[in-house]
Amino acid sequence: MKSIHLLKLFGHNNIFLEADIRRVEEELDLDLGHRQDKEEQAEKNSYLQFSEKLRTEAARMAQHYAIFYCLENFIRELIATRLFEHYGTDWWNVAVPDQVKQSALANQTKEKKAGVTPRSPNLIDYTNFGELGEIIRNQWDILGDMFRDKSAVDRILYSLNMLRAPIAHCKPLAEDEILRLQLALKDWFRQMS
Repeated sequence: MKSIHLLKLFGHNNIFLEADIRRVEEELDLDLGHRQDKEEQAEKNSYLQFSEKLRTEAARMAQHYAIFYCLENFIRELIATRLFEHYGTDWWNVAVPDQVKQSALANQTKEKKAGVTPRSPNLIDYTNFGELGEIIRNQWDILGDMFRDKSAVDRILYSLNMLRAPIAHCKPLAEDEILRLQLALKDWFRQMS
């Protein structure tokens, strides 16, 4: 048999094997690595409608979004835990600046009026990154012992907030800004005692 025929036979055998594996996965509700979730496939099909350039850019930006997602929620947890420990269950009403409370309440109200699933029962989850910095500055007497220097924390939060804007508004970060984000994140954790 010629090598071209062997190669074709090999290819056909692989196609048949893959089809059999998918059939077994479906029948036994297993995931052997060949099964495509219908939701995932539908999502992928609509995702493919966008240009390769946009999809590549989105994949590159996803890691930066993940960093901010973790950092912003980490800071929320830090603030909520510490202020709860100090002020008790009424910490939000007692310790948070009025303009931050009003903004969070307005965001929550807007969400309710839109009829979407509420993101959280906690008003701190309706604050933006800049407002978290305001809470830290306002409650420095309570939160400050977690950090080394107030002016450094202010500078780092300002820098992170500037870097957050293009990420939150779906614009790519320049290479210098990616490096700046990595350094600012290191600076943040270095400031924590």
